[in-house]
Amino acid sequence: MLQIFPFLSWLAPVASGALLAVLWDLGELRRYTGAAALAWFLLAGYFQFFGSTPVVGAVALMFQTILAVALFVRWKLAN
Repeated sequence: MLQIFPFLSWLAPVASGALLAVLWDLGELRRYTGAAALAWFLLAGYFQFFGSTPVVGAVALMFQTILAVALFVRWKLAN
């Protein structure tokens, strides 16, 4: 299958990782909240890129996008 924008699958993990780093640096993530977000990030990233079927990869991308949006909202509400 030809992908028109192949970099879009990397947008959510990069945004999630950057937001995790920023929120951690600002002290907005507590120990358990940060651990849960990091686990979500790692699991979704693993299944997105190493999933056995395209459906698993698409669902993992959806979870990665949800995490990025949730972290972005948390960052905006913290300011």
